[in-house]
Amino acid sequence: MTEDELYDRLRAFLRERRPDLPGEIEPGTQLWQAGYLDSFGLIEAIALLEELTGHPIEVGADDLPSFFTMEGMFQRFVAPDAATR
Repeated sequence: MTEDELYDRLRAFLRERRPDLPGEIEPGTQLWQAGYLDSFGLIEAIALLEELTGHPIEVGADDLPSFFTMEGMFQRFVAPDAATR
């Protein structure tokens, strides 16, 4: 999965969850501060990442900042997979 493909899928997911929020969702948008993610959204985002990557996503306390932005999710959970292929 490319970075742009992930961002497109995440944008669709975030817009579906919060269609009431205005503006563009950029790779560096602070998703929690902007209101796109909350604790339930985090669980849903993890499930989406698992579906998109095809493997379980293990999340520890050190991984939570990765969910602040789409860019963080890509760098932590998708880009490492691409490097090992």
